Amino acid sequence: MKTKLKKLFFIILGILIVGGFWCLISASNIVGRDKHGDSFYFVKDQAIKGLIIGVIVFFILSKINIKLLRKFSFLFYIFNILLLGMVFLPMFSPKGNISANRWVEIFGVSFQPAELLKFTLILFIADFLSRRSPYELNNWKKTIVPLIVLVGIPMVLIFKQPATSIIVLFLIAVGAMCFASKISLKTLLPIGVLAVVLLGLCVLFGGNYRKARITHEDDYQKRQSITGIVRGGLSGVGFGQSIQKYNYLPQSYTDSIYAVIAEEFGFAGTALVLTTYFFLCFCGFYIAMHTSDSFSSLFVIGTITWITVQALIHIMCMSINYMPVTGLPLPLISYGGTSYAITLASLGVVYNVLKNKV
Repeated sequence: MKTKLKKLFFIILGILIVGGFWCLISASNIVGRDKHGDSFYFVKDQAIKGLIIGVIVFFILSKINIKLLRKFSFLFYIFNILLLGMVFLPMFSPKGNISANRWVEIFGVSFQPAELLKFTLILFIADFLSRRSPYELNNWKKTIVPLIVLVGIPMVLIFKQPATSIIVLFLIAVGAMCFASKISLKTLLPIGVLAVVLLGLCVLFGGNYRKARITHEDDYQKRQSITGIVRGGLSGVGFGQSIQKYNYLPQSYTDSIYAVIAEEFGFAGTALVLTTYFFLCFCGFYIAMHTSDSFSSLFVIGTITWITVQALIHIMCMSINYMPVTGLPLPLISYGGTSYAITLASLGVVYNVLKNKV
């Protein structure tokens, strides 16, 4: 079974990587040509900053001793908090970045610290929860309050960037880890309700752009995405034949790439995308359930949760009229070097667990 699971894992990864680049070639060629004079600009950039770096880190993390990652998990967390703070310092802001404070540039390399947190926070919380005894897990003083503080600090910094949708992603992933670690529902439910209420209030009173997304005052992108999905029908209009990517659909190669996939490959193409993520989810949770090491199990649960939930949110926001556009990329398909590399890095640890802990 273990050998079959390894094969399935790499088949899923292969489909997402190859299929993702295939979709990106079409979704980004018009924007690449118009903005950079090169139809393959975004594909090349993704290959260098996302794929090559991601694959290298994947294989390093798939071979490293997991105990070493666990040992330094708190330092990784603290380092990431510092990076999240640096996005507000002009000296670390990339040139030309005049919108949200989500990027830092160090020695000429720019990246998003919030994306890195998908690895470091999950790693640290897995270590934090796995060190607690069954009694301590439901103790407010020893576990619950410290956990709220540890998760809350980076969430506040991310909210100030501003970014909201990724906070929802983190809360769901950490919630899944808490549930898997046997924290009682009696404890989790009130915390979850409180988190939803606080986040809702922050969205409504935290700025006009957040409110506009929720109330659909700015729904041009949603209308264009649904137009593309409807146009695709069952079998699609064909590879490279999308009309929406001709500057009708904003962010056609990142936030809205699912709409281009649906337009060009139809229901058949989108069904393949959904099926691939389903098998990734199945594979990940099977690994987590058959791992005796609680730290490794919790890390896998957190990682697979954020990847699959991020994919579902992206898909639903593009296809359901009443869902606000979030800006979350489609994992291993949308353009975005930091997101791509971090996803592969996280899956490298998942494969490490599969090899050595199952």
